[in-house]
Amino acid sequence: MSTSRINSLITQNRLLSQARSRARSQSSHIGKILNSAANSKDGLLDAIKKDAAANKNSGLSDADIASKKNYTAMKEAAESLKEHTKKLLLWPDKEWDSMTEEEIAKYKEDAIKEVTNLVTDYNTIIKSLSSESSRTNDIYLKQLKGYFKNAQSDLESLGITQKEDGTLSVDEEKLKKADAQKIKKVLGSSNSFVDDIGKRTDNIIANAETSLAIINKKLYTGNYSYNKEGNDIFDILASGSKYNVKR
Repeated sequence: MSTSRINSLITQNRLLSQARSRARSQSSHIGKILNSAANSKDGLLDAIKKDAAANKNSGLSDADIASKKNYTAMKEAAESLKEHTKKLLLWPDKEWDSMTEEEIAKYKEDAIKEVTNLVTDYNTIIKSLSSESSRTNDIYLKQLKGYFKNAQSDLESLGITQKEDGTLSVDEEKLKKADAQKIKKVLGSSNSFVDDIGKRTDNIIANAETSLAIINKKLYTGNYSYNKEGNDIFDILASGSKYNVKR
């Protein structure tokens, strides 16, 4: 028998041994889940969820864990930013000339609070998009930076500036001194910077959710095997179907 043929057989035997070892480990893992389900009043799905929570990053690479953290932060920040943009855009116009100084001060105080929270969320999104370079993320990053450029002069007049990395900073003292009517016009009107980024949040949230689903799929396929039809064991267990572990 030739040397190449022997090496090929050795490699095949090693791969087969590794596959059997992994299958035994997966079978044992699934057995533990089924045993846990038998002792749980909430049943199989609850046992699977508890196992997933206990091993939420098991089987993921360091890069996947970092991406999961970034996309989770991106999603949460985009959801929060969406709410802040809604509040600013719904901020009512006032009869400015008839307002007392106290009313104007309160109006500005509330608006400034929303703006600073919005900037915090915006910066988290910028950092997360920058950390997870992809064609889609790069497009959103370019759009967000572009929205600022479109309104740069007005925003800077209120003390809102853009750093080299695309994140924003707020000079609160300058913002506090700004005219309340101008704050409403620049930050709370249709087609403003706030309006533009608010319209983009749903896309960013959907993108983050899709990316997280892909990462979590890696997590599940790392912990569970497939049956002969190629179905994920996690999905099969959740649906109550029979399963087959590769041997």
